[in-house]
Amino acid sequence: MKIRKKYVPENCDDLFEEEPQQFYDDREVCGCRQKTITAGEIRECEVFPIYRSRTALSRAKKAMATSEKQKRQNAKNTRKKIVRLLNANFTKKDIWVTLTYDNAHLPKNMREARKVLQNYLRRLAYWMKKHGYGALKYLYVTEYIEDERSVRIHHHVVMNFPDRDIAESLWAGGGRTQARRLQPDDSGLEGLGRYISKTRSVKYEKTWAASRNLKQPKITVSDTAISRRRARNIAFNHDDAVAYFERQNSGYKVIELTAFVSEFAPGAYIYVKMRRRD
Repeated sequence: MKIRKKYVPENCDDLFEEEPQQFYDDREVCGCRQKTITAGEIRECEVFPIYRSRTALSRAKKAMATSEKQKRQNAKNTRKKIVRLLNANFTKKDIWVTLTYDNAHLPKNMREARKVLQNYLRRLAYWMKKHGYGALKYLYVTEYIEDERSVRIHHHVVMNFPDRDIAESLWAGGGRTQARRLQPDDSGLEGLGRYISKTRSVKYEKTWAASRNLKQPKITVSDTAISRRRARNIAFNHDDAVAYFERQNSGYKVIELTAFVSEFAPGAYIYVKMRRRD
């Protein structure tokens, strides 16, 4: 039995940018791949077309080949990773803290800043272990911003540390600190994830990392969950699509559904976000 190859433009959602209009071309589409990502209370479904030939996929990849589009896609992928890790691991019981430096303690570069932050995290982990709170879990983003007037470095850290005042007091960078309780909404911690992973137009460098003990989002992939015809109907009729995805994902409520097409590639990219019902 001959096995048909599958040509899928996954992680190319930046390619699909236009709202579906009257014309919808899926002649080169033979099916759809649905990726389901569950992180905490939030579940996402991403649907991509599967192409009949390598030619259609090659055209799509060629359209994504510019450095600006690739940079934008990389930023999207990073933001998705951060948001999903936050939703999978942190709740309203946890905190996030912003850490800054005064002039006397300002690091010379990102490497020095990373060292200062890692020492801070070690102090937090030691305190938790000493007082019987278990292991420290964290995700941090460090921002290095340089403009014509100054250089600024600061850190955002999301963690399961139990005391905001102590978290602030253990910082050794000399600048201001602000610790806050997490406040998830219908999208979980997506708002916070987008904020700490935002991009800027000045000379800018960003790095992020997470502790090894974080839970990874659960990901499943199916090439049979959605047919080509179903994908076409979803692209044009969102009301029916909401009912379909809620039947497919019992116990979840759809809170966002979007569909986009591209002038470079057949088919559509469909994105659905759901929240677990109380």
